[in-house]
Amino acid sequence: MNVTQPHKDFITKQLSLLADYDSKRPYGHVYRFHKHSGRVALSMQELALHMGQSEKMAEALYWATLPHDIGKTALPLAIWDLKDKPTEDQRAERRMHTVLGVDIVRQTFGIEYKKDPFLNVMTDIMENHHECIDGTGFTGKTEKDLSLEVRMACICDAFDGWSVIRPHFGDRDVSPPAVIHRMKTEKAGQFDERLLNLFEETILKRP
Repeated sequence: MNVTQPHKDFITKQLSLLADYDSKRPYGHVYRFHKHSGRVALSMQELALHMGQSEKMAEALYWATLPHDIGKTALPLAIWDLKDKPTEDQRAERRMHTVLGVDIVRQTFGIEYKKDPFLNVMTDIMENHHECIDGTGFTGKTEKDLSLEVRMACICDAFDGWSVIRPHFGDRDVSPPAVIHRMKTEKAGQFDERLLNLFEETILKRP
């Protein structure tokens, strides 16, 4: 799987658009999507290296993960920063960001994107990073439906999402050990256990 300059140009442009989208959200909001995307991509790269994948593959997975949330730019800003918990309709609308991101790729590269190994992995992560191996994710897909790259991305994405304190978290502990513990206990069954253990090892290695 090779990441080419056209791939990188597309991703860089989309992340710039995501940063611009973030800039229009309420001042002081701590959960910025473009910054989240960068952190998740770095975690993906770390995990791939820890699993013994080559530096070239780890870098490709970094780039493939970076644009996983670009579909959010196709949704109205107001859907994200609500004063109250979202309604079921609002949750359903938010969940559309996964397929809307794939639509952006299709509009740019055409239907032939599916024949490009890098774009195929990138859109797989984009579409499925909120799935769970026990079927409790966005669309009910289970472990047999999820590629290795997606199962890795689900862990990296969830970890970062639960590591940034937000108003509705209350006094929840968002330290790395606490988040990993939550993923292993409260969310037990949602993540690939072997990969989660390897991911925990990468977290422990961080300064």
